[in-house]
Amino acid sequence: MSQSRVFDSRSLKSRLAAWAVFPAIVIMTFDLAVAYRSSEQIATLVQQQLLHGAAAMISEQLTVNEDEYVFSIPPAAFDLLKNRFKDRVSYAIHGPQGQLIAGDEQLPAFQGQIGQDGEKFFLTRLRGEAVRVVAYSYVIPSSPKDDVVVTQVAQTLRNHDEFRDDLLYSTIRRHLFLMAVTVVFLAVAFRWMLRPLVEFSNALAARQPGSLEKLDEKDAPSELDPVIDAMNDYVRRLDHTLKSYEKFVANTAHHLRNSFAIIATQVNFARRAASSDPVQQEVLGAVQRTLGKCTRVINQLLMLASLDQPRKSSTPAEKTSLAAIATSVIEELAPLAQQKGIELGVEALDENAVVRAPVRLLQELLTNLVGNAIQHMKKTGQVTVSVSLEGACARLTVIDDGVGIPKELREKVFERFFRVDEASPDGSGLGMAIVKEICDSLGATISLSTPAGGSGLEVEVLFPLERQ
Repeated sequence: MSQSRVFDSRSLKSRLAAWAVFPAIVIMTFDLAVAYRSSEQIATLVQQQLLHGAAAMISEQLTVNEDEYVFSIPPAAFDLLKNRFKDRVSYAIHGPQGQLIAGDEQLPAFQGQIGQDGEKFFLTRLRGEAVRVVAYSYVIPSSPKDDVVVTQVAQTLRNHDEFRDDLLYSTIRRHLFLMAVTVVFLAVAFRWMLRPLVEFSNALAARQPGSLEKLDEKDAPSELDPVIDAMNDYVRRLDHTLKSYEKFVANTAHHLRNSFAIIATQVNFARRAASSDPVQQEVLGAVQRTLGKCTRVINQLLMLASLDQPRKSSTPAEKTSLAAIATSVIEELAPLAQQKGIELGVEALDENAVVRAPVRLLQELLTNLVGNAIQHMKKTGQVTVSVSLEGACARLTVIDDGVGIPKELREKVFERFFRVDEASPDGSGLGMAIVKEICDSLGATISLSTPAGGSGLEVEVLFPLERQ
């Protein structure tokens, strides 16, 4: 068996999951890209607002007294930019001619045009670290010439980056939570939606081999109607084919039986009418034995054919007493046992051992078991049949003290046409195969073992009792 894969393109669950999860992943990936851009914009906007506020506070502290600029640094301006990441903050004030009035001389002056009371934001590097700078244009009210100064405030991006990442991580956590909830609900939904399909599969698996009963679509989902209709149509056509086959087999068997019966009658007539030539009598006797063997083989093949094509009867099988079947089989085979000098008897016959099974199958099973035990005895011996109750089962045993079957061959004897002794002219190798097929059809189990005496063969068959 090949190793199972995470994704199986033939699986309905995998296909449904792919159509549900893959688009969600694509949408979430696109949304994360948008969320990153939005987080960057929000963090930038917040920093710009703080820089604008700090620049306005600093600019408002600048005055002109007798053509000299008077300036005092407001602590609130720098407190506005404080954060736990300790961003570096620098400022510089440039006059109308671009001269540095106050502040950090390493902070480069803004070279572009700024409208009156306008501002510009830009990114640059200061002392090897990226900073965002606001260039704020301010008209000094106390200046007689309406001097315009440009106040620049720069701040590193540590808090900006962390704030942006926090916003992004918050979005990712929400997406992961939604994905987990989606997967859980999809798993539950798939299990619920596909349960009828699983039950339908289990119902098919539980059917008896060869069953030709039509499927019931009453409780099945409407999506399965085409499948059920197709299978019912196939069952109908297969049933027609099998009926034709069974009719052909029955007709063939009927003609063969008639032909063998005619030949047997002619042989019997020839034996009575023939001279006392011993050679001729021996040949006719051999022909008669061969005809009998052929008739038995045909009957066994027909039995196997009927077991291979089980039919569900509209009425359940009748309750049958195993003790009664055992008694009738023993009476039928007693002459054969007596002819071979074999003692055929019973050890126990429990009348309460009643099973629901066709009489003909039980008779065939017991006839094959007891008949095999008698035929394969190499010497005079004993064959014992017993019927008893064992828990929830009816127990049937057939014990003989013959040559037995080696352990390594006990499973092979259930194969068709297998014979333990190929040199023996008796037997066709079908008896135990028929027994196994009957046990399987009745839900019984069969086992072979060595009797307590140490020689021979013990066959045990356990039939399940019908629940009350």
